[in-house]
Amino acid sequence: MTKIKHIAWRDGKPRFEPSKTLRNAGHKGKDLRHEDGTWFTEGEALDWSNKLSKKLKRERAAAPKPEKKPKEAHAPVYPLSRLFEDWLASPRILSRADATRKDYAQKARVIENHDPDLWASEPQALDQPICYGLYEDLWAKRGLATARGTLRVLGIALKWGMRTGKIRGLLYNPARDLGMEQLKPRARFLERAELDALVQTAESKEFDRVDMADMFICAVWTGQRQTDRLKLKLSAFRHGLFNVKQQKTGQVVNPPVAPEYQKRLAAAKRRRLKAGKSSDYAHLNEHTWEQWNGYTYRNLFAEIREKAAVKVPSVATIKEKDFRATAVTWLALAGATLPEICAVTGHSLQGAHNILKHYLALHPEMAKTAIGKLVSWYARKGPTAVNF
Repeated sequence: MTKIKHIAWRDGKPRFEPSKTLRNAGHKGKDLRHEDGTWFTEGEALDWSNKLSKKLKRERAAAPKPEKKPKEAHAPVYPLSRLFEDWLASPRILSRADATRKDYAQKARVIENHDPDLWASEPQALDQPICYGLYEDLWAKRGLATARGTLRVLGIALKWGMRTGKIRGLLYNPARDLGMEQLKPRARFLERAELDALVQTAESKEFDRVDMADMFICAVWTGQRQTDRLKLKLSAFRHGLFNVKQQKTGQVVNPPVAPEYQKRLAAAKRRRLKAGKSSDYAHLNEHTWEQWNGYTYRNLFAEIREKAAVKVPSVATIKEKDFRATAVTWLALAGATLPEICAVTGHSLQGAHNILKHYLALHPEMAKTAIGKLVSWYARKGPTAVNF
């Protein structure tokens, strides 16, 4: 999602989020919609933001200028804003995946917008009560996930500053060991009927988006993240396998291509040849014949999900990231071991375990699979003669 000044995106929908300064000046947050209730597009939100920025600039120019006070001599300062600027430009961060860097930068903006005074203060002025106060304030106003993520990133930046000598005199990291609340785990995977509803809705005459249906099948049968799927190239497929280096972790996976997914790839190739199009990417937006971009994909997913939920109401609660958890769960239901699951999806053993432990109680079929395997093993062993 494109970063637009003054605009926050919630499930792909724009909302005006004024800074503390603007709130003090009387501005209030609001959803960006037209009079008929339709949401602004990304371009309309950008135009709205630019118009607001120009208005604010004119108001500042017209405001009476305060008298300038003579500058007082003071020692050079290294504010929190400079720490984040240096940290985000460091090799350690530049080597991370794009999504990770964007997330770190977004968390920095949360601090900047939420507490400009803290943003301008020196890191040495921070202590645990200040950091805990920031955490609780963000929790109350922005939610637990944002509060936890912001304080985690603040702690990482402070640790880097202490190690590199950018921050001196700070004896401990005040953003660590705050006893923050854990997020409730999201235990959600798709049932077969839910996946079928999404695929059939995407392929219906109303949507005519077989390319989106292909992406849903790709998600479940490969277990890859949305970012990696949208950038998946044809060169990744060789000899019935596909090779992917995951953008977020650098993990390399090289599993076989499942027949269900292979049929989709073959059909997509035929449609591409018929249209006279060529591309290095395995999946294209077939209404433009260009590479998918995340913004278009996420908005189409939301529209298809809403329509599919009319026939299968539970579909309404599905999030795009649930496809990846579905791959893990379905592999487990099929009898795959944790190492086998990780070899397909690229999860760490701990990551796959964390997903499955929340699904065990929801799906007794896993226990049936385990007992079935035990029964089969026992039958193959046969009776054993015992000599007395």
